[in-house]
Amino acid sequence: MTSTETNSTPANIEAVGINVIRSLGMDAPHKAKSGHQGTSMALAPLAHVLFTRIMRYDAARPEWPDRDRFILSNGHVSILHYSMLHLTGHGLTLDDLKEFRQWDSATPGHPENTHTAGVEVTTGPLGQGLANGVGMAIAERFHRSKFGEELSNHNIYVVAGDGCLSEGVSHEAASLAGHLGLGRLVVIYDDNRITIDGPTELALSDDAAKRFEAYGWDVNDIGESGEDLDALESALNRAKGIEDKPSVIIVRTHIGFPSPTLTDHHSAHGLAFGDEEIAAAKEAMGVPNEPFWVPEEVSNYYAAAGARGQSEAAAWDERLAASQHRQEWETTWGTGLADDWESALPTFTAGDSIATRKASQVVVTALESVAPGFMGGSADLTGNTGTKLQSDPQSLSTPAGQQIFFGVREHAMGSALVGAALHGGTIPFAGTFLVFSDYMRPAVRLAALSKAKCLFVWTHDSVGVGEDGPTHQPVEHIMALRTIPGLQVIRPADATETVGAWKLALSYDGPSALIMSRQNLPVLETTSADAVAGGAYVLSDPVDAVATIVATGSEVSVAVEAAAALAAEGKPTRVVSMPCWEAFEAQAPGDRKAVLGQLPTVSVEAGVTLGWRSYADTAVGIDRFGASAPGSIALSKLGINAENVAAKVTELL
Repeated sequence: MTSTETNSTPANIEAVGINVIRSLGMDAPHKAKSGHQGTSMALAPLAHVLFTRIMRYDAARPEWPDRDRFILSNGHVSILHYSMLHLTGHGLTLDDLKEFRQWDSATPGHPENTHTAGVEVTTGPLGQGLANGVGMAIAERFHRSKFGEELSNHNIYVVAGDGCLSEGVSHEAASLAGHLGLGRLVVIYDDNRITIDGPTELALSDDAAKRFEAYGWDVNDIGESGEDLDALESALNRAKGIEDKPSVIIVRTHIGFPSPTLTDHHSAHGLAFGDEEIAAAKEAMGVPNEPFWVPEEVSNYYAAAGARGQSEAAAWDERLAASQHRQEWETTWGTGLADDWESALPTFTAGDSIATRKASQVVVTALESVAPGFMGGSADLTGNTGTKLQSDPQSLSTPAGQQIFFGVREHAMGSALVGAALHGGTIPFAGTFLVFSDYMRPAVRLAALSKAKCLFVWTHDSVGVGEDGPTHQPVEHIMALRTIPGLQVIRPADATETVGAWKLALSYDGPSALIMSRQNLPVLETTSADAVAGGAYVLSDPVDAVATIVATGSEVSVAVEAAAALAAEGKPTRVVSMPCWEAFEAQAPGDRKAVLGQLPTVSVEAGVTLGWRSYADTAVGIDRFGASAPGSIALSKLGINAENVAAKVTELL
């Protein structure tokens, strides 16, 4: 791990270590010809204090459940995080730092939790990490209230910059965190007053302290203390002791420090340090102008800090082994589901009529008793979206509550779900109307990228919403969600398939979108909860069939009705329900071919037809915005009716 060794340990090893961190922050981006150097240099003292004086962690065991969580919300400063993970022994080597931002390296341009040990969440889009921290803090408090401090007793540390606080998601997240009184959440605001375009005063004049005070946070502005290790430690210790509200520490730093020419210059935000600037900065620090210089005593010092938590982790293991909560803990942190959880799921009677959002509520109620970490709610639409739990609401006074009232904060809700999922020990879900998935899309994309097991419940799935009109009627949303790699989009046809949709989502290693209807739908004779797992299956396959209709969601019953009309005309027609494209594409080619068949095929979905050519010769859909009218009329006027589907089949034939 070293490139140059010295004969003696400097009296001030911390100062040398911080200069090593600053040097690595210049060297790796310089070698990559890409990255952000100046902020890594400015934040080196803070990172040093966090990883050597404050945080509880075991570098050899980065998945220890009771570790402190560290989130770099301004993820473009990733080299700072990677430098600390290397130095403290998380598994990154010096060669990994030398491969910064290169193909297939362990040090990508922004931190990715699935890629690098010690990275808790995937960050990059500014503000998301701060909102992830809110979800993590909810999860930590929930577990502490259930299992006691002997099993859950950690803090969430988030480093954020001006960009994070400028993005709207941070406002929603901070408001929610203050309302919930989320102690153990500590945000360090790096007030370096620099953006890419220039000084922050070009576009930002907020008073951050007053803003967070208004949200109900504990605010500690420590001013020009970015280089004062003791002041940073004191502020962090004060913050982590506050239990009834989240904390923000505002610290003034100087981007690019101690460069003689680039300190506080906006160009230092990016790749500003070339050979001459690096040499000058290293001379100012009094370190050799040698790339990736890590003296042995510095390496040993940080390795010892990374190993310091081993005894605490071992003691935690002993407490878990002796705990009366051990079985529930292992279930919660394992699959999250009791062994017999499927037996608790409801069944529905063919011929009944029920909206899939209401059927979903029945499933949610059943899951609460068999999934100890099941928690969630909605963005002020709990009853409308079927996301009501019997539990108390999550709050400062009821920290074991599993019902989360997110308020009208879709952005923060999505991001908090990602944080809760990646914290571990939870199965988080949240609901709103499908059209408002637009507000959540950045978080949904990051959930997919980070394989966070979030359950997004989106209801009112089509122009069947009705009178609210095109502002509330989704048409492009289902297909837009299907374009996100790794997101499983499930649109059940009826109540029976709704049970299967939840089963599929709970078995999937990543996020799922559960798309539910507002309007009542008939429970069909041949739908199957188990068959949903295959993504698509045959509902009816008459002898001598001449065509196939493939449909999703509420349009499956339309397809069944159209097939009956066609059969009466002497045109027997197969019907295929396709609740989940992603699960269907995961099947073997032969199995997919058997389901779809080789007959002329018409697809039916109350949304844009883009993409359906993969499965059908002709698509019945809605390639325009909707209109304000009762839902059934809107659907029929826009061609989502049995007569039009039958006509399209006849035309195709």
